[in-house]
Amino acid sequence: MSAVVLLAVRIILAILLYAFLGLIVYTQLRDLKQQSALLAARQPPPLGLCVVGDERTPARFFTRPAIILGREEACDFQLDDPTVSSQHARLSFRQQQWWLEDLASTNGTYLNGEAVSAPVVITHGDELRLGHKALRVEMGLVGQPQAG
Repeated sequence: MSAVVLLAVRIILAILLYAFLGLIVYTQLRDLKQQSALLAARQPPPLGLCVVGDERTPARFFTRPAIILGREEACDFQLDDPTVSSQHARLSFRQQQWWLEDLASTNGTYLNGEAVSAPVVITHGDELRLGHKALRVEMGLVGQPQAG
């Protein structure tokens, strides 16, 4: 009789062990699903760029987390000016803020008249200058046409 009881205890312990492992897997999958939903919902606020003094070029609005500015056709915001480098500057959304970074441009990147040597935070109404081109920053304008 003791062999039957010992076998029953072993079976119960095995069932409890597998139930515990199943609970761990279920909890991990649920947490992973919640994390992916949170990351998918975290989108940068719209960022608008318009060329100062040039009514021919319409303002463009972006919602992607990184924007390359430059003369090259592959850039997200293309500026047709010989004083602008091929890939002049990068705007990126991180730490819940938009940042401006010079990409080793020839004629420099300026924020509100000051040279940019390291990544800096930009805000609504700031003026960027890439070579001889000036851009105005507009943030959080919901309802505008999106270009990215």
